[in-house]
Amino acid sequence: MPPHFPSTVSLSRTEYKFLINAEQYHQWKDEISQRLAVDQNPGNSGDYPILSQYYDTAERDCYWEKQRRFKSRRKIRLRIYGSETAKIPPAGFLEVKHKLQGVGVKRRLPMPIDSAQEFGLGNDDVLRGMYEQVGRAGRIVIDEVLGMREAGHQPSMQIRYDRNAFSSPDGTLRITFDNLLRCRPEFPRLLPDDQDFSRFIIPEGESIMEIKSIGPVPYWLRQRAGETGLSRQSFSKYCTSLEKHDPILGAQLGQAGRRQSDAA
Repeated sequence: MPPHFPSTVSLSRTEYKFLINAEQYHQWKDEISQRLAVDQNPGNSGDYPILSQYYDTAERDCYWEKQRRFKSRRKIRLRIYGSETAKIPPAGFLEVKHKLQGVGVKRRLPMPIDSAQEFGLGNDDVLRGMYEQVGRAGRIVIDEVLGMREAGHQPSMQIRYDRNAFSSPDGTLRITFDNLLRCRPEFPRLLPDDQDFSRFIIPEGESIMEIKSIGPVPYWLRQRAGETGLSRQSFSKYCTSLEKHDPILGAQLGQAGRRQSDAA
């Protein structure tokens, strides 16, 4: 009997991001931990590493679609959660992130670690080999990813950070804290908990707090955010990493700057 892979998960939720300093991180983490449980989605610990490989075209279409606020935009993301020595065992996921009318939809395909790593190295046949082993939803994700790959989507950035996560009992509210955000514009095999990321996306000591809600954000959370002066910010780990460390986007931005100077 061939191996069976879990069905895909499609998540639709509203997301709010906040850039916070170390003092705010400890304050908010303490408060949230008193109201929400440690998130059980990836395992039985709320502190775990996440490694991601993002995909884009040579023209960086995914980046520019976000900057130009396209109402519908998609990008591929390959993720490795956990580590060999932690409570959370390594897990691999291939995702299509789809932003539609301001709502984030994430279509996700669980993958064995070895298969996820091989796909990350450019072996699309891994997905073709899984096609008959997943359900209809999984095949939709595979078809979507392969179509985007054929349209020119290639690895564009690898990102690593540590996450603390909390969630409500019914799963409609999830709050995450991402720390030590680092990246590299190279694409070696994604190894669980790989520490070889030297380029910071935001200053060391700062964190990203993200509120992910299916339905309205609870009143107590909105009230506390107002009391502490927490201000929502538009922030993309991927876009910021490209702006700071991607030579291709850097060349594009440099050319645009020179054209503006010449036109002035």
